[in-house]
Amino acid sequence: MNTQCKELLDRIAEGEGLHLDFKHCISDSGKIARSLAAYANTDGGSLLIGVRDNGSISGISSDEECYMIETASMLYTYPVVEYSTINHIVEGKTVLEVVVERSEKLPHYAPDVRGDMRAFVRCDDKNVLAPPELVRYWRQSKSFVPSDMFYDDVMKLIVDEIRLNGFVTKEFIVHFTNMAARSVEDVLVNLMLMNIIEIEMDEKSVKFIFTEEYKNQCI
Repeated sequence: MNTQCKELLDRIAEGEGLHLDFKHCISDSGKIARSLAAYANTDGGSLLIGVRDNGSISGISSDEECYMIETASMLYTYPVVEYSTINHIVEGKTVLEVVVERSEKLPHYAPDVRGDMRAFVRCDDKNVLAPPELVRYWRQSKSFVPSDMFYDDVMKLIVDEIRLNGFVTKEFIVHFTNMAARSVEDVLVNLMLMNIIEIEMDEKSVKFIFTEEYKNQCI
């Protein structure tokens, strides 16, 4: 067994996660597009085509998978997500690895189950919708000017709550202040642009915590 094959089998043995996803085959370019966009919007990762969910090798039998990946990228992601491919021979079968790097063109969109173009991120081993605050942060950071920012009472409330409990949620601020959700989003995005807070999320919740840089400044 060559080194490349052994390294791949070791990665497969670790299972799916933030940077790795298994696909037995490709039957839906839209679904694959969500994976491409999620990896590009997060920290990058690989799709292994020809590997079952349990880690066993099924292999690919034709060039159809390459065509479906190209279709997913060119027609179903916006901006188009760039990728590279590697063919691995494992147990006499071909496994196609699709490698996506974190993008500099955030956010990337892909169709959800209804066909609406949405931004996705990778969360553990799942592709989930990006929180609206994160999407707005990506958009606004491209033209962010620090002198435009201000620090108001609601920002102070958010910072104080994180100092007290380690995190805050948008729902808590909406309930506590009786502000509209969109207005609370404005404040949260401003704090993200100021590099004071960042998002911590899983499949079920979205929390806002201090950035490491802000915590270091407060020491």
